[in-house]
Amino acid sequence: MTAVALTPERRRAKRRAAWRRRRLVLLLMSPWIVGFSVFFAYPLISNAYLSFTHYDLLSHPRWIGTSNYEFLFEKDPVIWTAVKNTLWLVAIMVPLQVVFAIGVAIALQRARRGVGFFRTVFYLPTLAPPVAATLGFVFLLNPATGPVNTLLGKVGIEGPLWFNSPSWSKPGLVLLALWGIGNTMIIFLAALLDVPKHLYESAELDGANALNRFRWVTLPSISPVILFSVVIGVIEALQYFTQA
Repeated sequence: MTAVALTPERRRAKRRAAWRRRRLVLLLMSPWIVGFSVFFAYPLISNAYLSFTHYDLLSHPRWIGTSNYEFLFEKDPVIWTAVKNTLWLVAIMVPLQVVFAIGVAIALQRARRGVGFFRTVFYLPTLAPPVAATLGFVFLLNPATGPVNTLLGKVGIEGPLWFNSPSWSKPGLVLLALWGIGNTMIIFLAALLDVPKHLYESAELDGANALNRFRWVTLPSISPVILFSVVIGVIEALQYFTQA
């Protein structure tokens, strides 16, 4: 088959049609492009530039090179404590979030009645603003008047100081994070419902008990979702600032 040569008019018409398609795509993408540029790209570039300047919000930025970074890594007395606390949250909070979310998802998957109600109950905490949720936990974990320590006192256990104690503040933040695992729970629930039923039936016919079915069928089937949840959890733990 031989290629048909296009006339100059056909080529110009083809270029005009391609240009119209590009303009339509740009028009449809323009809200996202504007939002990305204004709320992400510009602040990111500005933040990188200002990190090399002395800027007190009252005067113009003054270029000082890498002095801010030298102070951060060599003279700042709290930087390495902050790094250690952040790594602690990554190592403890993220695995607990994943395990707790899987457990809740499995329980909801096997529930016979009130599934919609329980899904709503476990998802609602994610809708609470971080500041409001944190203030609620500050009240619950108040060492003097909080309901948690009051209940522990009634059974003869002296409650910890929670957020008022350096050793218990991070476990308190972990409890706060576990309370808000609704998004992760929904993802795991969808993954569990998507596991083929015939795999469970085959494993059961081979004599696998519930634990073996979970280990050899459920976990391999939802492993991509576990990896996704771990990555998202690590990112969120590295940005865990508002609650603390």
